[in-house]
Amino acid sequence: MPLFRPVNEGVFAPTLHTTGPWRPDAQHGGPPAALLGRTIEAALEPHEVLTRINVELVRPIPLEPLATLVRRERLSRRVTHLHAALEHNGLVVATATALVLLGATLPPPAWEPEPDELEVPGPEMRIVAPVFASGDLPVTYHRDAVEHRMTRGAFERPGPATSWIRLLEPLVEGEATSSLCRLLAAADFGSGISGIYGPDAGVGLINADLTVALARPPIGEWIRVAGTSRANSQGTGLAVSELGDEAGYVGVATQSLLGIDI
Repeated sequence: MPLFRPVNEGVFAPTLHTTGPWRPDAQHGGPPAALLGRTIEAALEPHEVLTRINVELVRPIPLEPLATLVRRERLSRRVTHLHAALEHNGLVVATATALVLLGATLPPPAWEPEPDELEVPGPEMRIVAPVFASGDLPVTYHRDAVEHRMTRGAFERPGPATSWIRLLEPLVEGEATSSLCRLLAAADFGSGISGIYGPDAGVGLINADLTVALARPPIGEWIRVAGTSRANSQGTGLAVSELGDEAGYVGVATQSLLGIDI
């Protein structure tokens, strides 16, 4: 089952595979982030490179049709902002601002890091994401629409964690899912895999945004997310994740966290 089905031009209906863990009528942050990424990708002009995208989850994203909007703001000859939004019944539920640069041919660098090709762990490392929060839901994004192969940590064990993540379903019905959209769909798991509370704590940390900065475009189906979360006594926190693919380092993601009772 795809995450979204086209309804009209620029309008997409989510399926149950987008459902988040916190409430039965709202999406996980990954699918809308990926849909915003698709909207921005479609607006790129030749030779433009997406280097950063900031997703703001303005309010719970409903399991209802979403209209996609995008506009271009040119800052200089080589620097542009692309602003995208998801609307439901005329109400903005999520936005994204992308920093887009016009690339140029560069000479060989005087220094570059050692090659860091990474290997996806075998199927024996696959785990099934646990039932938590709204655990009685029949289908959720984190359990049913993605595959996790964890090499450090565990969902149920507080602390830093690393997971190789692959979308099992297409983002939009009838079309191939780009590697950028796959990365955005996976990056939102940084805080989820590296929680600082155990399952019996009665509290959790949800993210209000997702910012991804890219050293290069991602490739392939698998995205490696190595996350660490921290919180403070005022009920907020930060998750920071290193992102990679089978070719190595891709970039970093941050998420602003808010404590809630569960």
